[in-house]
Amino acid sequence: MSSRVRLLISASVAAAILVIAAALMLFPPHAAIGGFAGIAFWTALTLVASALPVRLPEGTVASVSFAPIVATIALGGPAAATFVAAIGTTDSREARGEVPWYGTLYNHASLVIAAAGGGIAYELTRLGVTGLAPAATGAVDFLALMLASGVYYAVSGVLASVAVSVRTGVPFRTVWVRDVGAIAPNLLGLAPLGWLMAQIFALPNGVGWWATPLFVVPLFTTRLAYHRYVETRELFEQTIEALAKAVDARDRYTRNHSKRVSTIAEAMCREMRLPELEIERIKWAGLLHDIGKIGIRDNILLKPGPLDREERILMNQHPTIGAEIVAPATQLSPEAPLIRAHHEWINGSGYPDGLEALDIPLGARILTIADAYEAMTSSRPYRLTPLTHEQAISEVVKYSGIQFDEEIVPILLNLDRQILDRPEDREDELPTMLHQGDPRDDLAASVSQPSSVALSTAVDPVKPQLESVRRTTRKPSHHRGAPATRPRLASDDVS
Repeated sequence: MSSRVRLLISASVAAAILVIAAALMLFPPHAAIGGFAGIAFWTALTLVASALPVRLPEGTVASVSFAPIVATIALGGPAAATFVAAIGTTDSREARGEVPWYGTLYNHASLVIAAAGGGIAYELTRLGVTGLAPAATGAVDFLALMLASGVYYAVSGVLASVAVSVRTGVPFRTVWVRDVGAIAPNLLGLAPLGWLMAQIFALPNGVGWWATPLFVVPLFTTRLAYHRYVETRELFEQTIEALAKAVDARDRYTRNHSKRVSTIAEAMCREMRLPELEIERIKWAGLLHDIGKIGIRDNILLKPGPLDREERILMNQHPTIGAEIVAPATQLSPEAPLIRAHHEWINGSGYPDGLEALDIPLGARILTIADAYEAMTSSRPYRLTPLTHEQAISEVVKYSGIQFDEEIVPILLNLDRQILDRPEDREDELPTMLHQGDPRDDLAASVSQPSSVALSTAVDPVKPQLESVRRTTRKPSHHRGAPATRPRLASDDVS
């Protein structure tokens, strides 16, 4: 256990003890909850609702215990709610010992703090409005409970996001947006249900004691909806990754290329502190940026040497093809412009549309840099020895303001080397068809021997002559519509 985790747990437990003591002294349990028997009843109901939690994408856990705890706040106040939250939120993972003791301690302490916060907000709101007619008082009680529900959800969400962030290193904002924010409408929608559970429990002649448990049915229906949401999201992300791997698998030299581009681009986005939804969009576009190569013939895509003019024209169609592939998919259509523009240059001499400067979407400008760096630091059939990190960075800096956005290039330079360094390739990650040697290895090796310098230079596109490009930051108008004549950089990925 790290010192940060230890400090977080200690502070949370201490705060939970303090709020329990304060709640008992300032807001003793209300008679409406039915004394100890009523608290035990709501604890048991909360245990049932907590039995099958759903793990969300970034590691937080959601359950439908929200509704019975909200009902407890309405019936018993903060003191009763803290007791129910402390005991009733024990879930099946904790019962099976799958959660470390300190994790269980923190989880329950954070929910106690959240329940106390919600309960106090409820009491203070009701105390602030007095002398109203019974009908108005009922409306105030309802609105006060909705406010209390929001406080409970916000406090528990913040504490859960902090814990996941400290434990995993995932930014707090990411956990909040992807987990807490994603299910907020559904979970907060349980607040009126909690109010209704409290109203049913208060019915005379003991009706509420047997009628309230019937709410377990809609609660588990909601739990099923959470589970379906997580499953659907995971399926969506796995499908995107599978599509990226399908493209990369056509050539052993580009295996994991899309994943690496996506990882580097995501890291750059976080350094730039872009909104979380924008980061996710760019990350997915990074995974799919080369999907258009599905439409490029093997004799062009897998050619070991430089492409001729006709072949380059065909290769340059892959951003357009990729955008056309993803555009009809509703969930992927926002990525289409980024995929189409990821080979545009900042000076306007890129392809397919010759966009320049701020006409190029921000996400595409980020992907261009990530794609170029990853291509240069990877082996290619025309360049078996990849560029070193220093060489690749030198190329990126050299063409800053020409190919790359000069305001974004420093973001790449400041990334941690653990993100930029390419991990060791593993044979077990290769599809079976790629386990065999690539005949292009022998061809590339034979043409790159120092005995034939002229031939080596002709085959290797790593050292283009770009003096004329360096002298201008804009593309002459006659270049538009003829992207195949654009000089190649070391960063061009022609395989």
